[in-house]
Amino acid sequence: MLTYPFDVDASRELYVRLFAPIAEVLPGHRHIIFEPDGALLKLPINLLVTDDASLARYKQASTARGGDEYDFRGIAWLGRGSEITTAVAPAAFRDVRAARRSSAQRPYLGLGENAPLGEVEITRARTRAALEGGENCLWSPNIWARPIKSDELFAAARRLGDGSRVVTRGEFTDSAIREMEDLADYRILHFATHGLVTAPQPKCPPRPALLTSFGQGDSDGLLTFGEIFNLRIDADLVILSACDTAGSATIGATREAGVTTGGDFALDGLVRAFVGAGGRTVLASHWPVPDDFNATQRLISGLFADDGSTTAAALRRSQLDLMDDPETSHPFYWSAFAIVGDGAAALAR
Repeated sequence: MLTYPFDVDASRELYVRLFAPIAEVLPGHRHIIFEPDGALLKLPINLLVTDDASLARYKQASTARGGDEYDFRGIAWLGRGSEITTAVAPAAFRDVRAARRSSAQRPYLGLGENAPLGEVEITRARTRAALEGGENCLWSPNIWARPIKSDELFAAARRLGDGSRVVTRGEFTDSAIREMEDLADYRILHFATHGLVTAPQPKCPPRPALLTSFGQGDSDGLLTFGEIFNLRIDADLVILSACDTAGSATIGATREAGVTTGGDFALDGLVRAFVGAGGRTVLASHWPVPDDFNATQRLISGLFADDGSTTAAALRRSQLDLMDDPETSHPFYWSAFAIVGDGAAALAR
């Protein structure tokens, strides 16, 4: 995957513009709860540069003989010293912090690694697309051809132990998930698959969904916003290890699903669907996360490295490991994931 140099000067300038009154003291806080708006809904603040000294050292090192402009070790990112939680509104943050913990008895359910489409599934997909809006609104079969590997799911299941379960390939279908009667038995739900929050073409309606394998009957290989919202889960944490799962869609996505009240437009994507289904905190990504250098698997697996951590502390610790590796020190590899909910809640128990 092609990665461009990161604009550290713009990152530093944005930090100063956003936080000028508290810019000097903010990095000293262990846990920052941030409520974004506008363009900041699409930008994790953990990649903002908090001082000039580390920026100067980076420039000197990167321009020296043998220097590497992709080696960002030593940069004083806001996310290096602070844990960060994204709140969608003060009332929502208050409510999730006051909510009871999950009463589920099983620790972990991992779902992902969809099966690529066969000729039968492609034909069914084209038929369904023709009925719902024409061939131009069909997702390309190539979307199903690049499943996210399930390694991170099995690693987490092994770490969290007895009662954990992993569902992949032919068993990982939208119809099977809708029919699961034990979803509320798991404290952590983890999806390792692609998220679709935009539309296949500009004139098509956006229908946020998670990619799944094709099942029988009315299965279309997509777990849609409405289908997710209607699930009944009891999860302290939902992990969406997928492309752009923190992205918003449009108000039409929620209206189409029959949701007519509550929430901010930032939640009109997959995050809101899982919160509506009963998830307390969601870990989602701001952009397509890479497989290069095993970065995403390392980041997600690192969440479960220690017992007793809060979600925000575990994510920061895992991100630090990538920040301090020259191959993954670029924010592209470690910055995408955002905690929406309460990062101070314990990750597992």
